[in-house]
This record gives sequence, C-alpha cells and structure tokens, in this order.
Amino acid sequence: MDPVASYHDPERPAPGARPWVLVNMVASVDGATAVDGRSGPLGGDADRSLLGILRGLADVVLVGAGTVRAEGYGPPRTPPTPVAERRTARNQAPRPRLAVMSGRLDLDPAAPLFTGGDPSDPPPLVYTTSAARAERLAALAGVAEVVVADGERVEPTWLLADLHARGAGTVVCEGGPGLNGQLARAGLVDEWCVTVSPRLVGGGAGLLAGPPVTSPLPLRLAHVLAEDGFLFCRWLAG
Repeated sequence: MDPVASYHDPERPAPGARPWVLVNMVASVDGATAVDGRSGPLGGDADRSLLGILRGLADVVLVGAGTVRAEGYGPPRTPPTPVAERRTARNQAPRPRLAVMSGRLDLDPAAPLFTGGDPSDPPPLVYTTSAARAERLAALAGVAEVVVADGERVEPTWLLADLHARGAGTVVCEGGPGLNGQLARAGLVDEWCVTVSPRLVGGGAGLLAGPPVTSPLPLRLAHVLAEDGFLFCRWLAG
C-alpha cells in the first residue's frame, strides 16, 4: 500500500467550529510512550517516515511544552515531494505551523523551535494563561505569537476554536500524554494514529495522562499497516 495515499486520501471534515484533531503517538508493546523521557528510542526509519507523512496533513502541529523541552523540538520542515504536492493541491501552506501549549511559558526563546524556521513562515503560536510571568511573555514576544487565555488554564476547546478562527482545518497533536488526556476527556480527538513499536519498556506512562475519561471512548479501526516490525494503527472516534 502507498502510505501517503493511505493517510492523505481519507476526508477529514471539520467537526463544527473547530479543526479535525488527529493525535499521533508512538508506544511500546506494553504501552510506554518514552524511554528516559524521550520517544526517539521507540521509533525507527519507518516510524520517522510516517511522522513526515502525518505532519504533511496538518495546518497546525500542536504539542505540549513538556514534549517540546524533552524532545528538543525544531520547526516543521518541508514535507517529502509526494506530500508537498498534495499540500499544494489542498491550498495548504508549504509547511504546517507549530502551536505550543504552555501554562508557565517555560520555553527558551533561543531554541531552534523559535530561531530555525523558514523566514517566510509565520512564527510559532504559543498558548498560555494570564498567570504567566511578564518577563517570560516579553522574552517570547519577538520570536512567537503568544496567545493569552483568561484564567489559570488553557482550555483545549478555546485553543481549538482559536485555531479554527485562524483557518486551521486539520490539527496534528503530538502529545505528550498530558495534552492527549485533556483533549480526550473533552471529546476533541477525531483520529488516533498510534505506532506500536516492537519494544518492551516497563514502567512507562500510557498515551493519556491525568484523570481517566468518564467512560471508555469507542474507536473504530480504519487500518493497520506493518513495516520493520512496527504496526501503524489508525482509529477513528465513534
């Protein structure tokens, strides 16, 4: 099967006044999402290739600040040619925009995330709260577009409504588990793309962190692809 077609051909209609939300994560066979705080040891060449394919779907790549720090995030890159051609056909920008949820704004303004992007791209979006310290707001003001929510918490529903108002039709969320949990508990995830890595880790956190969902969320298996011992599973909500 053509993996680009498998992920890019399905339609993803915006569900109301928010974008379609796709969560993309890798987990070991026993459910761990990181080794020593990073997801990299769980991946492989096939998984990294799929990451580029899935990011190529997105108008916005959404990630939590903890994951940004742990993984050393950089700016989204130009996707491979077959994906880039599909983005052009869909009238998407050459590269997705990055959005970071950070309640404390504990982010380094000199990090590649903020300094290594294409000059023609808009700066990353950083969603924070009115409780964030003024000096941190000032430090990021020149390298990011900081969006401040009222109150002490960034509500996922509010964040997605803001992205929708900016024209985002598809959001790819790359976690971590805390952000995944917030989205899942609010019923805001439409698609789960989970890579099952042929590794056993033990003692690791799962795909969702925080309080459990009120009741198990039903998912419908759309496809499973396999390569190099990895399983690439795509589930749809409901």
